[in-house]
Amino acid sequence: MAMNTTNPLEKAASTLRQHTDRGWMAIRADVFSHALAMFRPSAPVRGVHGAGEFFLAADVLVAHLRDALDAIPRAGVSRITCTTDADHNLEAVTVEIIALYRARLVPLAEMIRHRAAELLVQVLGLSPEQLRDVPVHVGVTDVTNDAALL
Repeated sequence: MAMNTTNPLEKAASTLRQHTDRGWMAIRADVFSHALAMFRPSAPVRGVHGAGEFFLAADVLVAHLRDALDAIPRAGVSRITCTTDADHNLEAVTVEIIALYRARLVPLAEMIRHRAAELLVQVLGLSPEQLRDVPVHVGVTDVTNDAALL
């Protein structure tokens, strides 16, 4: 496709579009295979509501938990993981936090557990009996005196 133009920028862009670098041709298959390998679908987590059972992506559950826990003062969530069994039933939730210096850690962990439990009931429809079987582990991974880092 030839272009008749007097604009040097358009001419340069047109020339570059027609050129394929040999280096790119040599590595493009590797780049695409690495990109595809990086995609990992989120594990399903089983929930229940009036119409029956459903599956929720663990990434979606983690996002809901993170939003709910952001409101807790003196702590910031650094990581949340969900563990499920072979049938995709939630077995445990682990919440890693950054705590504000001098925060009382035991009451802080209890607030996190309580709020996470409320959300699990709301989102997954867990009954109080089922909730007792799903521990919420809270770990402190860092402590800071800068509330902006939470």
